[in-house]
Amino acid sequence: MALDFKEIPQANKGGGLQDTFELFARDVLSYLGYRIVEDPDRGADGKRDLIVEEVLQGVNSEHTLRWLVSCKHYAHSGKAVSDADEINISERLAQHHCQGFMGFYSTLASTGLAGVLGGQQWHIVFDSQKIESYILRDLAGQRIAARYFPISFKQYLIENPSPSNVFHKLEPIECEYCHKNLLLDTEHCNFIMLKKIIGEDNLGLPISEDKFSKLVYACKEHDRKVTEKYNKLGYNDEWGDIDDLCNPYIWMSKVMAFVNGIQHDNDMTEEAFEEFKDLLLRTYPYVCRHLTSKEKARALQLARYDLV
Repeated sequence: MALDFKEIPQANKGGGLQDTFELFARDVLSYLGYRIVEDPDRGADGKRDLIVEEVLQGVNSEHTLRWLVSCKHYAHSGKAVSDADEINISERLAQHHCQGFMGFYSTLASTGLAGVLGGQQWHIVFDSQKIESYILRDLAGQRIAARYFPISFKQYLIENPSPSNVFHKLEPIECEYCHKNLLLDTEHCNFIMLKKIIGEDNLGLPISEDKFSKLVYACKEHDRKVTEKYNKLGYNDEWGDIDDLCNPYIWMSKVMAFVNGIQHDNDMTEEAFEEFKDLLLRTYPYVCRHLTSKEKARALQLARYDLV
C-alpha cells in the first residue's frame, strides 16, 4: 500500500475532523462518476453515510441505480469490517429507497460480511487497496490523494516519478527492431553506441575507429538482433541502459562524461554527437526530480564500481 489510511482522522475522536473519511468517500465516488444524492451529515442517518446514484446504460434505454453507502474507517485498529458491523442491510436499503449496498472501507470486509453481501442482488465493496488503485491512476484522482494523504502521497510521488512537463511534449525513443517506445518501459531497453570496424589485429580480432559513429536503440528482447544487424554492416557495439540514463544522478554523470569527451577526446563523429545530444534531451524530462530509493541504491552501486 502506497497510501497510509491512518492519515485520515478516526471517526470517533471528535475535534471537528470526525467526518473526514465520509467526505473522502464522497469525493472519491464523485470522481468515479457517481452522482451524490445525499451528502454526509451528523444527524440520525438511519445507518447510511451517503446515497449516490449510478446510471446504467443499456442498448435501448438507461436505468438509474440508487446506492446506500456505508463508510467504515478501521485503519487505525486494522480491524476488518464484519457482518456484525453491517446489520439489517435489506431493511436499510428499503428505508432509503435504495437498490444497491456499497461498503466504503479503509480495511477489508470479513469473510462473514462477504457472505451476507452475497445475498444482495446489487452490492460492491471499496476496500483500501481498491480505493488506492482508483485514485492513483490519473491526475484528478491524485489530487484527492494529495488532499487526504499529504504525507504518504508525497512519498509515493518520489518513489513513482512522472516525467516533467519541461517540454511541450515527450519525444519517444523507439526500438529499431519492433518500434515500441522504450521510454514507457525503461528497465528493459538499451542504447547502443557503434564504431566502424576498419580491420583486424594479428589475432584476427576487429579493430575499430577511435570515434563512435552512430547511436541506435533496442529493447532487451531484440537487442541481439539489432547488434547482429550492425555487426554484419561492419560495426562494433557498446551498450548502455536507458533506465540508468533516466536516473538523475547517473544522467548528470553521463552528461559530464560527454562534455569531458568533447573537450579532451573528440571521440564522436558529428552524426553520433548529434544523436547523443538528442538522447540526452529526450531523457531529460525523466530526470528533473528527486531520486527514488531504488535509484539511490543503483547510483551507489555504480559509484562503488567506478562506472559513473
